[in-house]
Amino acid sequence: MIQFNTKYWPIVYFFIDNEKMNDEIFEEYKKTYLTILLKCKKNKEKIILISDLNNQENLPMKYVLKQAYFNHKIHKFNELHVDLVCVYLNKPNFKKILDIYFSICTPCCPYKVCDTYDKINDFLKLHSKGDNFDCNTFKSLEGYIENLTTNKKYKDLKNEISMNK
Repeated sequence: MIQFNTKYWPIVYFFIDNEKMNDEIFEEYKKTYLTILLKCKKNKEKIILISDLNNQENLPMKYVLKQAYFNHKIHKFNELHVDLVCVYLNKPNFKKILDIYFSICTPCCPYKVCDTYDKINDFLKLHSKGDNFDCNTFKSLEGYIENLTTNKKYKDLKNEISMNK
C-alpha cells in the first residue's frame, strides 16, 4: 500500500509499505494525493514530493502503469502544485520501470533519482530556496496524514480538480 507522510508540510514523503496493492487501496492512494493537491491549491502552496520506491516488489507493474496514467491525467494540476520531486531508489533494477513510467507521464517539475537520504538532502538544498531539511527523518517510514482533512469521495475530488484547473 502507498503511505504518505505530510507531517513536515510542504515536504510530502510517500513510500510503499508491506501490504500488497489492490484496486481499493490504489483508489485510496489517488484520493489522498488529490487531497494533498487541493490543500496546495487552497493555501496557494507547492509541495516537494519525495517518492520512496525501495519496496517496489509490493507494487505490481499494473499499479505503476495506473499511477503513470493517473498522473498524466492530472499533469496540469501537478505543474501548478508540485515544486520538486525526488525519487529515492537504491535498487537499480527498478530504474527501467521508472523509464517506462516517465514515457507515459512526463515530469511536471525538476526531479532527481537519489540512492541515499544525504543525496536527497543535497538536491533539496540546491533547489528549494535554501530551506534546510534532513530527510533522514523519514527512515522510520511513518505514515501521517492527520493534517489533511477531507470527507470527500474520490469522484468528488476528481470533479473539483477538473472544474478548477
